[in-house]
Amino acid sequence: MGLLAPLGRLLFSVIFITSGLNHFIQLQALTAYAQASGVPDPRTAVLVSGGVLVVGGLCVLLGTFARLGAAMLAVFLVASAIMVHHFWKMDDPVQAQNNLIHFMKNLSMAGGALLIVYFGPGPFSLSRKKRENALGGMKLGAPLR
Repeated sequence: MGLLAPLGRLLFSVIFITSGLNHFIQLQALTAYAQASGVPDPRTAVLVSGGVLVVGGLCVLLGTFARLGAAMLAVFLVASAIMVHHFWKMDDPVQAQNNLIHFMKNLSMAGGALLIVYFGPGPFSLSRKKRENALGGMKLGAPLR
């Protein structure tokens, strides 16, 4: 059962790491998309959000500073849902439906990120390993003798 936490962190973080890297690889196209969505200073927003996605995703994946990384991701997800996926402004029903799906997906993933903020990274995380080493190798959760 303990392997579910690192597997969950992997599955959760991979979309953020790959999307963040894509922000740098497809900088021009994503800047144009952000500009069309009305995002202020779109190039800077794409670069900063790419960094947030990569760093936040890696923090969650590795389990070190996972709560901070997940909080960064949650803020990004809510902000991008509101700033980019404004389905309520769209006249084309197909485009509105597509943006509603992305809006709801972002809110759902923000909820998952907030659960990581609350519960932490779980077992097999770098931060947990550091704490165990600081305690002289004693496993966290093990009874004291």
